[in-house]
Amino acid sequence: MPLATEPAVARTYVTPVDDAWAYVLQYRETIDYVAANPDKGSTAVSTTLNLPRSRVREWMDGSVPDVVRGLNTAIERGWVPESLRQPAARALNRLVAAVFATGSIALENYRPSFVVDDATRDAVADALTTLGAGHRTIHTNDDRRATELVPRRDAAVLGRVLAAAGAPVGPKAQLEALTLPGYLDDAPLSIQVDFVELYVDSRGTELDGKATTPLLEQRNETFRRDLAALVSQVTDEPVSVGTNGVYLSATAARRLGVR
Repeated sequence: MPLATEPAVARTYVTPVDDAWAYVLQYRETIDYVAANPDKGSTAVSTTLNLPRSRVREWMDGSVPDVVRGLNTAIERGWVPESLRQPAARALNRLVAAVFATGSIALENYRPSFVVDDATRDAVADALTTLGAGHRTIHTNDDRRATELVPRRDAAVLGRVLAAAGAPVGPKAQLEALTLPGYLDDAPLSIQVDFVELYVDSRGTELDGKATTPLLEQRNETFRRDLAALVSQVTDEPVSVGTNGVYLSATAARRLGVR
């Protein structure tokens, strides 16, 4: 399955109709019909297409809905790749992993931010660069805040694409039904490995005298079990689940090359 689809991205928007994708299709049908029938007025167009005249008139006058504008940006930037084997898909997958690990997508405006350190900064920065979003660093000199990378361009659109791919929006600790993205189930091994490596690099903890690498998780049991299964599948090594997290064996951690 693709990482994110046009309908899924569209449905992150609120529109005058319940299904935002249907609204996009209405707009596209209207513009196509007007282009093919330039002499038709708004009344004739609305009657033919069975759409409200006020809506049709706005579109004929050049108004472009936010959902269409955002979707056009995502398509133009290559953020809705048809195949998981495309470079953009690999970059988006890394950012999805970063959101799950220590990043976030703001509930109010869909702008993503990514908490980074020495182990994850380059991977996140390279992904943002590959996607053409660029990046800037915030809180670098703030001892009270973790260092974050944020996109320079089209941040809200990128956040919506990540959300459409399955990244959580808003505070993750409050999401009782947090689940891994569905596209990972049948994804190429390289995509699964990228996701796991970035996630473990972000959340893996070294404990003195312990050979295991714990991922301390205050998340639902289903998520912990699915995460453990994915890490075990990628590493072909034992990974256990506890009440407070997921625990990689020493061999699993070595296979991933994590700290």
